[in-house]
Amino acid sequence: MPLDTTIERPKHVKPDQVFDLDIFLDKDLLQDPHKGYRALQQKAPEIFYTCRNGGHWVVMRFDTIASILRDAEHFSSKELTIPKSNSDNVMLPLNLDPPEHAGYRAALMKHVNRKFVDALEPELRKRANELIDEVIAAGECDFSERLGAAFPVSVFMDFMAMPRERFDEFRGIVHEYFSPISNARYLELQSTIISVIREMIAARRATPGEDLLSKLMEESVRGRPLTDAEVESYGFLLFLGGLDTVANALTFSFRHLAEDAPLQARLVADPSRIPDFVEESLRCFGVVHQTRIVKKDVDIDGVHMREGDMVSCALPAAGLDDRKNPDPERFDIDRPRREHLVFSTGAHTCIGNVLARAEMKVFTEEWLKRIPSFRIPETGRLVWRAGQVMSLQSLPLEWTRGGK
Repeated sequence: MPLDTTIERPKHVKPDQVFDLDIFLDKDLLQDPHKGYRALQQKAPEIFYTCRNGGHWVVMRFDTIASILRDAEHFSSKELTIPKSNSDNVMLPLNLDPPEHAGYRAALMKHVNRKFVDALEPELRKRANELIDEVIAAGECDFSERLGAAFPVSVFMDFMAMPRERFDEFRGIVHEYFSPISNARYLELQSTIISVIREMIAARRATPGEDLLSKLMEESVRGRPLTDAEVESYGFLLFLGGLDTVANALTFSFRHLAEDAPLQARLVADPSRIPDFVEESLRCFGVVHQTRIVKKDVDIDGVHMREGDMVSCALPAAGLDDRKNPDPERFDIDRPRREHLVFSTGAHTCIGNVLARAEMKVFTEEWLKRIPSFRIPETGRLVWRAGQVMSLQSLPLEWTRGGK
């Protein structure tokens, strides 16, 4: 989104509540966004206002984030972009507030649930090994796109019946979409995505299949069939989520694992601890920031927020809150208790959280069976993306050629 929309401090914002932060271009966030947000927790006000990117509040503490996300009376998800995009596009069910969203959420959850994920597991393992086959002999690869993205994205494309040969095209779209671009370009990319989904709907109308989009086209909400426009809206949300977020979470987790040889050895010796590794990765390395627009004036923790204000809830920072997770920067799979909000909370808890966890678990299991020791080369350069959806866009890895 545009980065030339710095505004003057609004009158209802006190001077001591202002902290200068560009969520897209801050140098600390671009060096390592998770370390950057942890540092912000320690030096910035607990709730602060930045005048950059159209002006918005930033919230980084677990309890305050959770209270905002559960408060549909004062905070709406009708605008999810910072700066405001003023787009007419709606992502079902994410842009709808309770109780309006409930029927749309239920229609989608019927097809992305634990039963679906359990049935998908053999295919997940097969696909993971196909991708490992492609790189194992070389002894090196850039994990981010070759594996971190290719695994969850190709799985998503398969159950959406998207042609895999469009992988690079679609990944290019989401990379640009979540980068700092002009509002005009942002709206152009929305139109591009919607056109792709519209083409898919037309194809499914002609030849229905067993893919997720075909199933959604048969769904009803409030006793009536979904319209094509509503199916397009679902498709738009799925496109953005399925083509980017799990890829980022998986890559973040492997960045840490590549730098922790004792943990690699421990997980190889005891794969039953891999789910704990996944959960600790999610706590430490969240991806998405949840945005809200204030529906009506509200005071929260001594801060007055006015109707129309934008609020960025930094979900990745919630897991790094020392009030919830002692010594939060320490990666510890033995934590007796951990709390995070990486999948949000309340009415808009991420529907794909079961699938995301399963994909991360399965890929880690299959990788460590075949490549039990790996590392980031000394000359390796990491490339980060900050913003509302954070990513590690380059993660070079190396290992003994042929794996074991």
